[in-house]
Amino acid sequence: MTTRVIRSASCILAFTALAACTNADTSKERHLEKGNSYFDQKKYGEAIVEYRNAIKIDPRFGDARFKLASAYERNGDAINAYREFVRAADLLPDSGPAQLKATQYLLAAGQFEDARTRAQKAVQLEPNAPEAHIALGSATAGLKDFDGALKEVEQAIALAPSSGVGYTSKADLLLSQGRNADAETSFRKAVETDPKSIAAHLAFANYYWNTGATDGASHEIEAALKLDPANGPANRAMALLYMSTDRAAAAEPYVVAAVRASGTPDAQLKLADYYQRTGHGDKAVAILERLTQEPKTAADATVRLARIDYAAGRRDAAHKRLDDLLARTPADSRALVAKGQWLLAEGHAQQAFEMATTAAKVDLSSAEAQFLLGNAALALDKPEDAKAAFAAVLKLNPRAAAAQTALAGLNLASGNPETSVQFARDAVKAQPESDAARSILVKGLLAKRDGVAAEREIQPLLKSHPTDPAVRALNGGLLLLNNDVSGARRMFELALQGDPANVDALAGLAALDVQAGQRDRARARLTAAATAHPRNPSLLMLAAQMDLAVGDAPSAEQHVRKVIELSPSNLSAFNLLGRALVLQHKLDDARAQFEHAAQQQPRSLATHTMLGLILQAQNRPDEAIKAYERALAIDPSAPVAANNLAWIYAERGENLEQALSLAQSAADRQHDNPVISDTVGWVYYKRQLPLLAIPRFQQSIERDPQNAVYHFHLGLAYAASGETMKARDSLEHALRINPTFDGATTARQKLAELKG
Repeated sequence: MTTRVIRSASCILAFTALAACTNADTSKERHLEKGNSYFDQKKYGEAIVEYRNAIKIDPRFGDARFKLASAYERNGDAINAYREFVRAADLLPDSGPAQLKATQYLLAAGQFEDARTRAQKAVQLEPNAPEAHIALGSATAGLKDFDGALKEVEQAIALAPSSGVGYTSKADLLLSQGRNADAETSFRKAVETDPKSIAAHLAFANYYWNTGATDGASHEIEAALKLDPANGPANRAMALLYMSTDRAAAAEPYVVAAVRASGTPDAQLKLADYYQRTGHGDKAVAILERLTQEPKTAADATVRLARIDYAAGRRDAAHKRLDDLLARTPADSRALVAKGQWLLAEGHAQQAFEMATTAAKVDLSSAEAQFLLGNAALALDKPEDAKAAFAAVLKLNPRAAAAQTALAGLNLASGNPETSVQFARDAVKAQPESDAARSILVKGLLAKRDGVAAEREIQPLLKSHPTDPAVRALNGGLLLLNNDVSGARRMFELALQGDPANVDALAGLAALDVQAGQRDRARARLTAAATAHPRNPSLLMLAAQMDLAVGDAPSAEQHVRKVIELSPSNLSAFNLLGRALVLQHKLDDARAQFEHAAQQQPRSLATHTMLGLILQAQNRPDEAIKAYERALAIDPSAPVAANNLAWIYAERGENLEQALSLAQSAADRQHDNPVISDTVGWVYYKRQLPLLAIPRFQQSIERDPQNAVYHFHLGLAYAASGETMKARDSLEHALRINPTFDGATTARQKLAELKG
């Protein structure tokens, strides 16, 4: 509806409006001042209330947004801090600190394209700020442009030549490229430039440690201890070095020295950990029992005592300790993690997921909480949640091989073999004896069709587990890649003898049957496997795909409905079901069935999401919005519902701030999905932020280069940003791909405008 401006307003009305505007400005500033006062007193909850009140009066009050984000950050609410810092940066385009903060949170979220755009702005605003260049370097490295990243870090070094920080950042980048010798040179330069920097010596020690040069690590830690014999991190580093090299007894002086130097009860906890780890449980318990009486360490000591009870088989006593602690302090992340780990081990995945989510929110530095969250998400079949959690683990602990292995598997399952292989190689490097990591590596290499590397990596598995069904299935995949059809079939059949539900072997045999023109045989085998294992989503999806390949949409529908019931966040299953329904021309019937199911199962995420998809396909957006809203009420981060609702809002040009939040939430869950990247870009475009939209559309094109709509959207964004030549190229490319795509008429009109 067009807004009309009534120009014949009376002077009284104009005066009243002016007075109201003045009062509003005064009121919002008053709330900001009160919020700042609470913030300075570290009363962050009260500050948040005041900043929110200011924003209610003026949603575009950038200073209040920035302070609200800072209060959320101090209060441990990373999600809201992230959102508000990004919004503040939108509203404060000329503020270097606002752009830098948004960059840092975007980096933590893995949003490297957006982070680079923000960091470039920060550098433009404050070209002499080393931290801005380092942030830009981190974003550039995240996009795999290591040369560009090094350029920015070197600029930071030039701006602060007497600091070792720039050199250590450069060394980390060189390490990520596998340039160990150059990294060592940079670490050495950091120490030479700032020889009194304990942090530089310890960073160098960490490098030596990671490369297996324990003598070098010991030398650098000793150098740090010479600078400050009482330094806690240096003493702890030496203690850990001794313990990791089977010299635990020699670590005791350094552990005790750290405790004495700090003089705090917290250090006593470390001593208790040391005694527990070295088999002196009685000493550990004595220290912990004493520390339960200290207010600052009571919670930590209680959690440790509970873990000792649980490990000794006293599970009831262990649970009671934590239950009592959580009754007093419900947001204690250590207790939440321990309790969550036990619940997951005992088969209560949903409760474990909830506890891990809370723990990760209240303690942003807990890799343990993120790892628990990832495992609980896997148990609940929430792959995008799991992927985000394991990625967070690696940000906190880059050497976590278990998280690397999990991410390798998740990326392989979502169709990203390049990324999968990268994670798997890191995991194998960290733990060469890990069969799980090596198996994922072989699968990724097969998906990349790199037979030479797969042959090399599979040899240790064939040597140690020659009759294992999983290894035989991998070997069958390698033989198939090398065109040894008979050998591949034999290996797949041997694998199925040991494991009739082996998905890799079944998929391999199906491929061989289709290749031989025996689709019915392939279908019969997959249908039988799915019938024998009705709760295996992977087998059901294989059966559904084969059903569609032979034109049996009803059977495909039946199989994929079971998948959605078992895995309601499976976007591929939704897409497959949509194809089956469209082929049957039964959208009305499907809608009626889902409406009935929604009445019977009002808390079914899958039902409400599918209903929204059908209504959207029938061009009934108002009803689709309601369906998606019901889905999001069940799971606020459901990627399909969040993405599609954001798209509807963007198409209508309404609720654009909410649309961006929804689209970013979906992208957090499925950041490799080109459809979702396109939605985020489209919302940015509709918000008249083409510079932020462009990298999103480019990301979609990279993953689906033959999609005309993505090129069309990129062309519109280029045009809006004034890059006429690029806009014309993108629009013309879209029309070459598909001259009749939805939007082709608009593309031609825009081209005519640009050429005119």
